[in-house]
Formats: sequence, C-alpha cells, structure tokens
Amino acid sequence: MTDSKMKKVYTWLWGIIAAVYGLWMALFMSWDQYPYIIPTDADMQLPAEAFVAKFDGMLYEPLYPNALVFWLWVVASTVLLVCYALFIRKILFGKEITKLTTVFCMVNLLAGFAFITWYGFLSFPEQFGNILTDVTASMLGLRYPWYFKAWGVLASLSIFTNTIYMYRKNNYKGKAGVIVTSLGCAAIFVTINVPSAGLDLVMTARCLSHWATALIFAFLGAAGVIIFLFHKCREKDKKYIIATVIFIAVLLLMLVLLVTVGKSAFIENLPMWVAYALLFIINFTSFFDKKEKKGIKETVNA
Repeated sequence: MTDSKMKKVYTWLWGIIAAVYGLWMALFMSWDQYPYIIPTDADMQLPAEAFVAKFDGMLYEPLYPNALVFWLWVVASTVLLVCYALFIRKILFGKEITKLTTVFCMVNLLAGFAFITWYGFLSFPEQFGNILTDVTASMLGLRYPWYFKAWGVLASLSIFTNTIYMYRKNNYKGKAGVIVTSLGCAAIFVTINVPSAGLDLVMTARCLSHWATALIFAFLGAAGVIIFLFHKCREKDKKYIIATVIFIAVLLLMLVLLVTVGKSAFIENLPMWVAYALLFIINFTSFFDKKEKKGIKETVNA
C-alpha cells in the first residue's frame, strides 16, 4: 500500500477514534456522572482501617464544578485525538524531519518523563499504604483528578509521537506498529475519564473498563516499540538485540512484581521509565546509528 493510501487509513482510524470518544463522552459521561472521591484533610488523619471503611462509604463529589467545564474538557480532548492523525502525517510522512519536529518530540518526551515521575511519588495519603507498593496512579487520581488526566494525556502524547519519530528516523513504516501504538495511546483517554473509585466498585463495568483500557495502553504502547526492536534484531544489530532483551525483561519484571508485591505507581512506572530512556537514546543520540565502515566509505569517495 502506498504512503498516500496509508495516510488516509491512519486519518480514518484516528477520525473514528475521536468520533467514538466524543460520542461516548457526550452521551454516557454527563458532567455530574462518575464523580471522584476526594477525602478531606480530616479523613487523611484517620487510621488505615477507619480510612478504608469510610473510603467506600463516602459521598462522591463531582470532578466538574459545572457543565461548561465538562464540555470544555470533552472538546479539548477530542480535538487532541484528531491531532494524532496530523502527527502521523507530519512526523512519519513529512518530506523531512525538521528541527521543529525534533524539538517538539524531545520536549514532550522529557515533559512526559518528568510529569509521570513526579506524579508517581505524590502521597495519597500516607495512612492508605506504602507509596512504593500500594498507591497506584489511579488511586492518586482520586485525590488529584486533574493531575491524573494530565498524566494520561502526557504519557499518551509522548509515547505516541516519539514512537513514530523513531520509525521515521530509521525509515521504518510498519503498519502493525503504527496501528497498535495508535490504539494503545487512544485507550488511556478512557482510563483517565473512568477512574478507579473504591473497593466497592471492583468487578463492575466501570472498574473493568478502567482496568482494560489501562492494560491496553500498557501492552499496545509497549508493542509498538517491541515491533520496531524485533525488526532491528532481524538485521542482527547487537545493540538492538541487547536493548530488546532488556526492555522485555523489564516488562516481565513488572508482571512479576504486580503478582508478588501488588500494583503501585512505582511499579507501573518501571516500563515507562525504560521506554522513555530507550526512545530518547534512539531518537536523540547517535548511540544506535550505524557507522559506515571505513573501507566502504573510501570506495564511495573513490
């Protein structure tokens, strides 16, 4: 399939994603539906057992103070999803990689890394559990709902733009990689709009949709990187082979920790940190760049 046809395919893909998301938000997520639980300062001083007991029985407070705020968020987030198709056209199919494109991708990569790291170490609250082993990104969202939305948006934007930048820099246009990365980075927009909200909501449609889309983001986002790494491994590049082994090992380590230790923002961030580091090294350094052999270079010059 030609580049022109693929651009249309990706445009339609993101157009459908944005339309479905916008309709879902408009028809099913009314501004006073799915409120967030926000503990008071007094609640945060309770012993762990008392806090958990009250946590599930608290009155919910709406995130959006009025309908206008809700609709502004719906419009802004839907427009952002539409922009993903433009990112593909500019980064993956543009005539050349411009300095502006490079700076844009580098800045949102660094911003994403900085924000998810800062967000992952917020306290919610200390009485609820150990921040390194018990407090998840979603639980933080119950106390810091707009930070949680920013976490999802920045994680999605930074991973997506830098994955396709990595493809372009290496002249790789794998359709499967672009599609799975697109679906993964779109899924997180559901996660941040349907946060986990207490132990009484486990195994409900709300909780399952939250967990499912979070897992889709994690695994499909990683899949977009892994597909590229496997492509480079076929070229028997030792550096890429080592990078692939390390990246997969970290993903497996995260799964082991989730089973043995439990979920937490720190554990959730492990593969993200490695992905950010890998994308930065591939995209903005010459570490993985192939060097011309001296004999070949001299032959070309002759």
